[in-house]
Amino acid sequence: MLPLKQSIFAAVVSVLLVGPVAAQTVPAVADGQGTPVRVQTTLSFFMSGSGAEDELPQKLDQARKIVFQLATRDCELLRSTIAKDCKLESVNSNVRQIEGRQPQLLQPTGYNVSGTIQSTVSLKAQP
Repeated sequence: MLPLKQSIFAAVVSVLLVGPVAAQTVPAVADGQGTPVRVQTTLSFFMSGSGAEDELPQKLDQARKIVFQLATRDCELLRSTIAKDCKLESVNSNVRQIEGRQPQLLQPTGYNVSGTIQSTVSLKAQP
């Protein structure tokens, strides 16, 4: 057991520390409203193509355009559901040419497209 002086000292320190803790206020945010939340959407799709070199620039542009359009729609979807406000942070796209395989493997020639969309949203008030 602690000697009397140490017990009294511990009690006084405990009481003195309660004041600063009680003085701290927690922001009045209900259910995360107004708190920024990061949202990441990952997508992947296939675009058919011949694989010819002269086709590549157009297919790259078309694939990137689709990813950018989906990024715009992603913020619209977030605003219509959970977000009061949406800020697009980054968009990443990757296009990889796929050479067709033999017919028994059923893999057509074309392009695998993948992308990542990152946004920051402020949540709507929940009913």
